[in-house]
Amino acid sequence: MDGDAALIVLARLTSQRLPGKALMDLGGAPMIDLTIRRLRRSNLGKKIILATTTAPEDGALVDYAHGADLEVFRGSVDDVAGRCLACARQYKLDWFVRICGDSPFIDPAVVDQVCELFDDEQPDVATNVHPRTFPVGCSAEAVSTVALQRQTVTTKDIRYLEHVTAFFYDNEEMFHVENLESGTTDYIGTSVAVDTAIDYDRTVWVYDHVSDPVTADIREIYEVSGRWGGKAR
Repeated sequence: MDGDAALIVLARLTSQRLPGKALMDLGGAPMIDLTIRRLRRSNLGKKIILATTTAPEDGALVDYAHGADLEVFRGSVDDVAGRCLACARQYKLDWFVRICGDSPFIDPAVVDQVCELFDDEQPDVATNVHPRTFPVGCSAEAVSTVALQRQTVTTKDIRYLEHVTAFFYDNEEMFHVENLESGTTDYIGTSVAVDTAIDYDRTVWVYDHVSDPVTADIREIYEVSGRWGGKAR
């Protein structure tokens, strides 16, 4: 693939709905560890940066990252787009793949497909969420650093600073956006992300029931998740 690139995993411990979720136990390790172990199976798996915040609470994430032999970047709590851009600049990245840290079942094969789309089409953003045909929690967005720089000088709207890529999708006349579709409608409206305590309970159950939590693909995870007997969101 052309240009220097990395996987940027965004995580913080001050989530309002489930504080500390990234470090909650999953199979005897912090939940975010499963995200990292799965991502390491991708083609960019040797270039993972944990991008957290300067909030004191997130020092625990930095400690985890050091123990997991990850690169670390600390930036703004609220300006997530700015945090991504500063991280990309510090590591001299031409582009990066944005991954949410609350995605323990991210599929490395899907990440690779998004990267291949970015490499083939050379857009500003290659994504699998616009429109979304993969479950929430299996999202990957390959973003040009130059394009993100254009965004940050174009808008200071907090909605866009918090959500990084929303401005691209709302202003497609200004940017080249390519989308990867799943090829099925089965996943629409589903989630394997962890936003709430109920999501966490489901994730623990799925972890215990898939063939291998590290190697199971999104289809298996989706099907096993559908058998969970807990209360749906």
